[in-house]
Amino acid sequence: MVARIKADTLQALDDWKAGKAVRSLELGHVHRMQENPGFGPRIDMSQRIDRDQERAHAYCFQIVGWFASQGAPFPASHEHFEKICKALIKDKGLTAEEMEAAESLAWKALLLGWRKAIDGHASGEYIEVSRSAVSAT
Repeated sequence: MVARIKADTLQALDDWKAGKAVRSLELGHVHRMQENPGFGPRIDMSQRIDRDQERAHAYCFQIVGWFASQGAPFPASHEHFEKICKALIKDKGLTAEEMEAAESLAWKALLLGWRKAIDGHASGEYIEVSRSAVSAT
């Protein structure tokens, strides 16, 4: 049986394409992690990372849109998903953290649906993003 993309994920994609605001999460990290030999990684407070939410979400929706355009099948494996992402990324001007976060959200949305992918976070972590904001940047 072929798994299909959930209706709420397809609705979020349609809203994005139409330029409507989509409720989502802030993607990426504010700080890079730094190796700390003998201990776990620690936050590198010397550099703050700017996060481009609109472009990160544009990449997320590009991934979801690619799978939707293929007849809405869910990726056969995470390795297959990563291969597709690598083919789609080109140069979007995103940091590694933004790309990873966008791919992670896309994976969860394809697997669980949009609402479940973003559910369970503190209210301050939710944002609204739109395609029209990307076009303006």
